[in-house]
Amino acid sequence: MERRYLTAVAPLPDHILQVDFVSGARLLLDMKPYLDKIRFRPLADPKVWDSAVTNGIFVRFGNVELSHDELLAMAEREH
Repeated sequence: MERRYLTAVAPLPDHILQVDFVSGARLLLDMKPYLDKIRFRPLADPKVWDSAVTNGIFVRFGNVELSHDELLAMAEREH
């Protein structure tokens, strides 16, 4: 059985990423501070940003991939 942590992802305006978890929690992650990093630069392109999908474990924007653990760590750094 494959473990799932994420139920949905939505790329919102102003580079806010909405992530819904199986627990019912919702994370709104501001990705703007990361756009100057080499890994996340592609997300500045609206087509790439709008391509966000999840398989329940990862969020993918084309070639850019984030795990659920990484998303939570980024949210913790934000506060």
